[in-house]
Amino acid sequence: MITSLTNEKVKNLLKLHNAKNRQKEGLFLVEGPHLVKEAKMANVLVEAYTIKEQYEGILVSDAVMKKICQTDTVVPQIGVCKIKSDRNISDRILFLDGIQDPGNLGTILRSAKAFGFDSIFLSKGTVDVYNDKVIRSSQGAIFKLSFLYGDKLEFIKEISKTHHVYSTNVVNGKTPKNVVFSEKLVLILGNEGYGVSDEINNLMLDNLYIPMTEMESLNVGVAGSILMYEIDSFLKK
Repeated sequence: MITSLTNEKVKNLLKLHNAKNRQKEGLFLVEGPHLVKEAKMANVLVEAYTIKEQYEGILVSDAVMKKICQTDTVVPQIGVCKIKSDRNISDRILFLDGIQDPGNLGTILRSAKAFGFDSIFLSKGTVDVYNDKVIRSSQGAIFKLSFLYGDKLEFIKEISKTHHVYSTNVVNGKTPKNVVFSEKLVLILGNEGYGVSDEINNLMLDNLYIPMTEMESLNVGVAGSILMYEIDSFLKK
């Protein structure tokens, strides 16, 4: 059993709390038996640590687990997972332009998987997808999606050759009910406070918006989920 807070393995686990170290090592942490199980099913689990013998993993003391955990509540098991290197381009792609709140991103990823958006483009300025709050709120969806990175304008230019790109903006926008969606498409969601960036708005893409009563806007996680549901429903007709 590992009992020392200065144990080398413990030190290495703590380093994974930092985004730069996660990218450098190609590893990230998940907390709780449910997410460890999901990671194992996805074949990305490298090793596990636990305070209870009923769970798989290296035994550690309560004090060590408390040190490793990033939540106030100490979980009985954590897992070390490898960051997937696949860059699959699915028919439906969700493009996230500067989403900053981890809870919002986790919710969006969960909805993306539910509604068939299996590839996620993360622009610069979007919160790290391996942030612990993102992982928890995604409820395991993170293991079932492919993540894409790069220059956002270059990506739009290239993907436009094969996919129809829809942005989100009330200016010149159409409601989902008034759009005939393509089988291959990209849906762009913007920052919580500022929406889609000017660089993308200047491309004059087809815009979508959600009509509302007595409200000017919705949380991006809610709005994105509604739009993905509408698109999924249309394409399943």
